[in-house]
Amino acid sequence: MDAYTKTLRFNHNPLNLILGTEKKKGLRIGYMEAGLQGFYLNSMETGIHPLKLSKLLAEEFHCTDNESVTGLFQFLINEGDRVSYQIMLPYLLSTENINEFENIIQKRFFGVERFIRQGKNLYKFVKYTEERRDPIIWINDLEKGIIGWDMGLLVNLARASQACGHITKEKAWDYIEQADKLCSLDLHTAEEIDKSFLLGKAMKSEKIEDWDRLLLCYSLLGKYRK
Repeated sequence: MDAYTKTLRFNHNPLNLILGTEKKKGLRIGYMEAGLQGFYLNSMETGIHPLKLSKLLAEEFHCTDNESVTGLFQFLINEGDRVSYQIMLPYLLSTENINEFENIIQKRFFGVERFIRQGKNLYKFVKYTEERRDPIIWINDLEKGIIGWDMGLLVNLARASQACGHITKEKAWDYIEQADKLCSLDLHTAEEIDKSFLLGKAMKSEKIEDWDRLLLCYSLLGKYRK
């Protein structure tokens, strides 16, 4: 079992107590992704060695310098996975059959394999949570979209990029506060943020073990949503 599944990491540096409200709100958006990566949840510092962060950025996101990370951040701010999610959402809500859902997507978006794959993953994940009934994903949660996923990823990539020297700490805080402002347009509670992250992250995998890992992190954060 991964270390993060046993506990969530908080930075006990007393200097964190002086962080302003806006910075704390921005960091909170990234709690799900930070928990999954084993980062500290509540500080700019990740608690992860810069070499490991550099490897994460390079291998998973193809980011190795200021130009590449800045390009990725602008993509997340302007589009992310939100565009494809909003296109597939009406079809997700209109059918109870995975084969029918897949056929509809293929007919309307022929040849867009990544889009189709993410749609199937999302459909199956929602059905999986319905069987578990923990957490309950309401239609309202689906309609709020996945800005929490895009912005949660942005928050933690900004933290990692700052630790690797790709951007300054000041610029990283700018991105984190921008993520908070964008999230606040649609999401108003920590639960809404974490559910939004769940839906976006679940689109990336078809493996139940990945979903269970994700759902466990969501569960562990439960007491911090009160």
